[in-house]
Amino acid sequence: MTRAFANLARNPWVWLGFGLLAVYLRGLFLDVMDVDAAQYASISMEMLQNGNWLQVQHRHADYLDKPPLLFWSSALSFALFGLHNWAYKLPSLLGAAAGVYATYRFCLLFYSKTTARHAAFILTACTGVLLLGNDVRTDTLLLGMTACAVWQLAVFFGTDRPSLACALGAGLFTGLAMLAKGPIGLIVPAFAVGTHLLLRRDWRRLADWRWLVGLVAVAVVLAPMCVGLYQQFDLHPEKTVNGRTGVSGLYFYFWEQSFGRITGENVWKNDTSPLYFLHVYLWAFLPWPILLAGALWRRFGALFQQKFRLPAGDEAFSIGAFVLTFVALSLSRYKLPHYIFVTLPWAAVLTARWLGQVLDSVAATSVAPEAAARFARYSTCIVLVVLAATSALLLGFVFPTANILKWGIGLGLFGAAAAVFWRNSAADALVQSGVLALLGAAFVLNFHFYPNLLPHQSTAAVPRYARQNGIPADKMAFFNRHGHALDFYAGYILKSMETPGQVRRAAADSGAFWLYTDAPGRAELDSAAVRYTPAATFQHFQVALLKPAFLNPAQRAESLQQVYLLKIEEQ
Repeated sequence: MTRAFANLARNPWVWLGFGLLAVYLRGLFLDVMDVDAAQYASISMEMLQNGNWLQVQHRHADYLDKPPLLFWSSALSFALFGLHNWAYKLPSLLGAAAGVYATYRFCLLFYSKTTARHAAFILTACTGVLLLGNDVRTDTLLLGMTACAVWQLAVFFGTDRPSLACALGAGLFTGLAMLAKGPIGLIVPAFAVGTHLLLRRDWRRLADWRWLVGLVAVAVVLAPMCVGLYQQFDLHPEKTVNGRTGVSGLYFYFWEQSFGRITGENVWKNDTSPLYFLHVYLWAFLPWPILLAGALWRRFGALFQQKFRLPAGDEAFSIGAFVLTFVALSLSRYKLPHYIFVTLPWAAVLTARWLGQVLDSVAATSVAPEAAARFARYSTCIVLVVLAATSALLLGFVFPTANILKWGIGLGLFGAAAAVFWRNSAADALVQSGVLALLGAAFVLNFHFYPNLLPHQSTAAVPRYARQNGIPADKMAFFNRHGHALDFYAGYILKSMETPGQVRRAAADSGAFWLYTDAPGRAELDSAAVRYTPAATFQHFQVALLKPAFLNPAQRAESLQQVYLLKIEEQ
């Protein structure tokens, strides 16, 4: 036992794993950010409070946008642990962890244990997954469940040991992925399987009746949501939903919300460039994006040489899950950065596979191995320098600190990354140095940057002030501005006041109450001669939408909006 423990303690991967666990656990306790994450947290809270698990509501109104898995899991977590930041984020983080495990198990089917370990650490140690652990949205569960689904499908369609259990597992995880974010949860596994069977010319696998059992499992998993959508919307065409009547919840879920963004039926459009996700990946897959470019170049070069026919023992699940999903999402007329994060597990697989080839000479490459190895090392060196410089900027300029411990840990991690990088040129060393560099940046973000940034979110600060000063949540309301975090941190769906007259009538009918508003709202109240007493003033910034002016301490005051908590007197 002592010897085994000593061997474990000498294993650098164990310590890297503990480091990643520490920064992700710290992220659990950071405040939930407006807009999306706080909205989903408040919906989950409302679901628990009203007990209506099949018909989702938001601020007492019918909600038709995202599927319910995030709401169900977070509401259940709230029921078990109470309304806490970590209780909201925990189920999604566990889902992402399942995705990391699935990525590891997927790689073991086709690659070495070393490549599988590299893929798992590359996925865990990238900025996109780190951000999904902090700013939890539906994409966190989507990433995890699609990875699990593709893993199970790879066992079924890509190996000689398919089983009914794998078909059921694939169906279960595909259904959960669809419950997380809609049909994209089915599309990613379908792209993965379709590409693999096409490049292997192995259509006979479709003749196995057992995979049809997986489709039945998908239907069973989706059934509760479909019943709720039908009862809430299809049976009530008179309801006005998003400014329209005659809305079918089932049609919206299965077509309009996803495919409608390509056809133009969906009302959400920002007409971003088809190349939008290319520059997103430059930061979302840090510190590995340049390595991914090399991996894709090598992968497609090899496929071209093989006339797009895979040799026995190779796989194309990762190619389809990454490339086809990337292309499909790029065709959408409405894009946000986190939409592409579902492809991160397969980017990690492609990168780990290539690193093993060029640095450990597992296979020949289309260019001289020495040139490919130099490309991998030099590009990694550039990215490590960028991460170190950015972290130093956050510690020394954006939110300057003289805390020796923070500087010491940050410098120590980046110093260790440099030492490992220069000491050894093997794939193990390169991945370890990248993980250490990401740990340095993640430490600065989760232990310094976000703790200094998030207090500027007044929608969390105001309910905390109210609780500390004995102000009941049912005696609070808002006027002229709102944030979803306001409801979540109050633990109550606050009333909305639309006009100064409504504010006056509420005070006359129910007595004094406290009102959250901004400077224009306060000016309206003054013009209408509404009597109030200022209770507190806060400086607000939309923390999820960082701007250069805010990051510059000399200009930060210009980016802050003054908001108020006013005690409205009896009129």
